[in-house]
Amino acid sequence: MTGFRNITAGVSAAAFAVSAAFAADPVEIEIEGEATLAAGVSDGDAIADGNAEVDVKGSTFLDSGLEIGAVISARLDADQPAQGVAGGRYSGLQIGGPRGIAPLDSDAYLQSAYAYARGVFGQVIIGRDHGIARTLAVTSPTIFRSVNVNDWQTDLSGLNDVHTVNDFSGYSNKFTYMPPANFLGGAFGGLQLGVSYSPTLRNCGDRLCAPEDGLILAPNGELLTEASTWEDAIEAALYYQKPISIGGDRLLLGVGASYVTADEAARIALPIYEDYESYSVGLNLAYRGVTIGGSLKTSNAGLNIADEDGYLAFDAGITFKTGDESGDWGFMLGYGQSEANAYGPNPLDPTLFRDTQTAQAGVTYVIGRGITIGAAAQYVESAKPLAAGGQEEAATVVIESSIKF
Repeated sequence: MTGFRNITAGVSAAAFAVSAAFAADPVEIEIEGEATLAAGVSDGDAIADGNAEVDVKGSTFLDSGLEIGAVISARLDADQPAQGVAGGRYSGLQIGGPRGIAPLDSDAYLQSAYAYARGVFGQVIIGRDHGIARTLAVTSPTIFRSVNVNDWQTDLSGLNDVHTVNDFSGYSNKFTYMPPANFLGGAFGGLQLGVSYSPTLRNCGDRLCAPEDGLILAPNGELLTEASTWEDAIEAALYYQKPISIGGDRLLLGVGASYVTADEAARIALPIYEDYESYSVGLNLAYRGVTIGGSLKTSNAGLNIADEDGYLAFDAGITFKTGDESGDWGFMLGYGQSEANAYGPNPLDPTLFRDTQTAQAGVTYVIGRGITIGAAAQYVESAKPLAAGGQEEAATVVIESSIKF
């Protein structure tokens, strides 16, 4: 298994070595990216956050019709933690896969690097990339790129803990397989399936594998700086899309579901840990310019908590988009809630919790191709034990500008 864990550096070179020898078409290079800037006032404080991502893709077709290629993605983002967490960003005591390759204090990092092959058999991806559970995820609709109720890149309040995307494996080395789209035909013609496997999620250096803020202590008071690591992460996911005719219009149904599991491999065995499990499901309905939908995630957060979830979150929302000669307007309302339960700071002490509610309303306008500007108002309420800071709340008004190229 060690060899598979070290494949990232060589997958791109191997893919293009094959393409050079057998390609029928020249290698095509595509560069895509996006950048967002969010600035506003949160709980009386002026604050801003920027994000950027650039993807470089090279691909070619062999004489057999097989497409092979490689993708490298770089990202700039200060608001995302270095590792994924078992629950939300702040409530998860366990640490999952990495966000990418970079020093701990760096906001810029190599997010993904993988090779792929696509043909009549479907698609195979090998390398550092997010898993199939994120690829096929369905959440509540949004009109923003970074400022969201769920799956946010930017959280100016610093309190939002709602996260229903099943992405515990992060951007770890993995193998992903997806059968051809619509391969079942008939009533299941809009079904897409996939599986991912990550040998290990560990990417330790200093506190990369440590709980947030060193929250877990052993019964004797010793700080467990590397309390948990993970291996053999398996993801299975599906997405189903079905158009339904209503008069002269079309209602589009989209459903996604996923399951993620990983074996816990703590350096220090404690009864509070167990293997990680998480389920997620989402539904969207689109009719004319209106889309409504939501999603739900439940997880044990890798913790041995009897008769209750370690983490439970859901979101729901509605968007409306309209187009005219001068541009496209978008409007949205969204709501999210999460509940987290966990042991700590001492396993013999009562259970900690963190309950979060987030509401958001906003409007966007498409200035030109790939360029959007919008404004949103967001309210976040977070309830914690008094020993951990008690209840906090924040009202945020933010302007977001984004560009895709």
